[in-house]
Amino acid sequence: MATNPQTTGARSDLKRVLRVRDGLAVTVGMVIAAGILRSPGLIAGYLGKPSLILGVWVLGGIMAALATLMLAEMAAALPEAGGKYAYARAAYGNGAGFIAGWGEIFVTRGFSGAAKAVVIAEYLVILLGRGSVPILAMGVVVAFAFVHLGGVRSSRRFQNATTVLKILVLLGIATAGLLGHGHGSGSSGAAAVAPVSGLLGFALAYQMVAFAYYGWEDVAKMGEEFENPGRSMPRILLGGALAVAVLYLLMNLAYFGALSVQQMAGAPLVAQDAIAGVFGDTAGKVVVAAAILILLSSLNVNFFGMPRVAFALARDRLGPQLFQRVSERGTPIPGLLLASAVILLLALTGTFETLIRFMMLVALSIDLMVLTGYFRLHNRAGLEKPFHMPGYPWLPALTILLYAIVIVIIVATEPHLALGAAAMVAALVIGAVFTSLRLRRLRTDVQSVPAAGAWEAAPGGASGPGRDGERP
Repeated sequence: MATNPQTTGARSDLKRVLRVRDGLAVTVGMVIAAGILRSPGLIAGYLGKPSLILGVWVLGGIMAALATLMLAEMAAALPEAGGKYAYARAAYGNGAGFIAGWGEIFVTRGFSGAAKAVVIAEYLVILLGRGSVPILAMGVVVAFAFVHLGGVRSSRRFQNATTVLKILVLLGIATAGLLGHGHGSGSSGAAAVAPVSGLLGFALAYQMVAFAYYGWEDVAKMGEEFENPGRSMPRILLGGALAVAVLYLLMNLAYFGALSVQQMAGAPLVAQDAIAGVFGDTAGKVVVAAAILILLSSLNVNFFGMPRVAFALARDRLGPQLFQRVSERGTPIPGLLLASAVILLLALTGTFETLIRFMMLVALSIDLMVLTGYFRLHNRAGLEKPFHMPGYPWLPALTILLYAIVIVIIVATEPHLALGAAAMVAALVIGAVFTSLRLRRLRTDVQSVPAAGAWEAAPGGASGPGRDGERP
């Protein structure tokens, strides 16, 4: 007899214990972190002019908002564990699901988690005055693994508490910077900025801005753990995106109010320099400590989301069945161990800028594939859609066009990076092909599997792995 994994007490169940406020905490906690703290100095060095810097931040916000609207519709229609993985699979089948899911684990969330661990370690060195970045980054990753072994409720409480603290700290930094307007601008001792010319400067800056906004959809990976997800998902995604945009605007205004572009360029923590320039070095140290807390909140979400993508992949036979195992406290333990290992290895071998540039080119490419699937899901009969993106079909088409243009610019201006990203995407495609072939053979051999249901996305979208329950 088929069983429903959503209602049984099986070890593979995820528990519906999360609410809208938890989802907002995850969204804000994921997005606001290393991007707004570590990237502004790099972006100032790339572009060299406040108008260009603000312009690329605005463009990043627009693209994130448009993509959020598209994903809000898909998330409301398909509130399943896995997020973008689930949407790609529903739209295009197993191959696309494999690429999106394992791309999330090994690239977008693995690299971003490693980058955050590296920055936390860098700031600990600044705060303590000594230490090894790789060793400190390793300690951070191991500590988070133990936090999440305690179960979904304990990690949820950690997320909510640190997100509230994060918002208060960022508002405090923004207010202090705005009140100190002009204290640090136009320093005569500042070195002249030598910005990167042309489209290369834009490409480098946009990759950092895109990373700063990235994660607005991460909460969708936990769709099966929310009460009434069809109603709550759009609220969480749109509310989180709005909160992030407002805070980013305030932070950038604060930076420009307290520092010149010359002073910002290359700084590892612009917020520290902005506050120290107004209130002194002691206040700057407080900002470093606060930045560490902000990054801890964001890194926590990587450990929340990655194991649930592995869970969804395993449940749909696109990954080892081991990753279906969920502890009695609601944590996918094997997925958590995999996430910890990926983040740890990358944190030990990379630097912030290199990790982010590689990650964002692969991530934007995978996102483009997922977003094109929006049209197939939007027009699919029999799929309930509690939320509809406004401006259909022109606004979704504009979103996809903007993504494609940005990717072309990055590839054209950073060919060596493009080769590495292409190799990663090719590896995912090869894995997807072999996995799809294996599933077709398995479907042929196992007579008990319904012909239309368990292995490919059903044409009507109403059934599929993870909904019918029983596995051969």
